[in-house]
Amino acid sequence: MSSANSLTGWQQFMLVLFRFCVGWHLFYQGMGKLRAARWSAEPYLKSADGPLAALFQRMTENRAWLSVADQATIWGLMILGVLLMVGLFTRAASLGAIALLLLFYLAHPPFPVHGFGVPTINGNELYVNQVLIEILALAVSLSFDTGKISGLDMLIKFRKHKPGENIAMPAPAVKEV
Repeated sequence: MSSANSLTGWQQFMLVLFRFCVGWHLFYQGMGKLRAARWSAEPYLKSADGPLAALFQRMTENRAWLSVADQATIWGLMILGVLLMVGLFTRAASLGAIALLLLFYLAHPPFPVHGFGVPTINGNELYVNQVLIEILALAVSLSFDTGKISGLDMLIKFRKHKPGENIAMPAPAVKEV
């Protein structure tokens, strides 16, 4: 029995809504960067203070690498966000988004400075910030394979069968409460 079969309709709805909202947030972050006049990851990379700070800071010294970082950030956020919203290649999109967000987290982790939390625009943070929460949300989406609960991944599953093969689209699995 798959994990979706043991979930109530409400639980399935909430998991898919969760995936959609993370996808929307990623997409909108990318769209904001695309629409901003002369947006660049340069200030973010230059101010990196995490374990990969030296690598991120070196990227800003080379215009070609900085351009790759800018475009990868914008289009990575937008494409992965759309894939998550529509539930297409959900597992791959979740893994890609986790990898991208992990780079953001490693650039500016909320690690303690002299034993105290890190002051940010969102308040004080210690180890956990919104980036880590989105990473964990994507891990939940990945573990429940939400693209097979609702999304275009459901259609791909049925396109893999040979023409003429008797395949019926299953009804949503809803557990009686």
